[in-house]
Amino acid sequence: MEDVEAPGSLARVLADVRAEREAQDRMWGAQEFPDGSGPAFAEAADEAKRECAAAVRRGELTWRHILAEEFFEALAESDPAALRGELVQTAAVAVHWVQSLDRRHGTTVHPAKDGGQAEKLVRDRIPEIIRAAGGRPETRVADADEHVGRLRAKLVEEAGEYIASGDPGELADLLEVVHALAAAHGMSPADLERRRSAKAEERGTFSRRLILRLQR
Repeated sequence: MEDVEAPGSLARVLADVRAEREAQDRMWGAQEFPDGSGPAFAEAADEAKRECAAAVRRGELTWRHILAEEFFEALAESDPAALRGELVQTAAVAVHWVQSLDRRHGTTVHPAKDGGQAEKLVRDRIPEIIRAAGGRPETRVADADEHVGRLRAKLVEEAGEYIASGDPGELADLLEVVHALAAAHGMSPADLERRRSAKAEERGTFSRRLILRLQR
């Protein structure tokens, strides 16, 4: 894609965004939280739109107006597809704003957030294996709520590894996390299997490879 604004400017900004995301992953690992968005923010979204339109009429439009409108439109969405679309638009405006800053003030080196001590949830025997290899692992024990949150993040991580590699061996790791999450909710592997079997009986499995064409 050829930059409309300045040659290479988009690539530079996206490289900084990528570096920042990688730094976040190094610090915190895969993170998973509820969206927290929905119709409760509809009024704020409407207000942001009105403020943006008023700024246009006054000839006082700023990047702050544009980004705020996109951000609050995202907050007002609860449908995953619509929310994703609004977040992509919000991210695109933020990137455009950075390009504008670079054009007006010059490109600067982005200091990725590498501070802090990285932590991740690991299998129970990992510290033992590290010690056997001559390492000195530092560990702590998460409380119940943090454990569930870390497991949810681990679920995303393991699913991503399977998606990226296509290695069926990764499914064993994914299943281990599923069992751990089930246990955190008071369910045994047998309980989980009973629920899976009941749903399969009621709604079928995925063995027939059926694709449903959605009505627009």
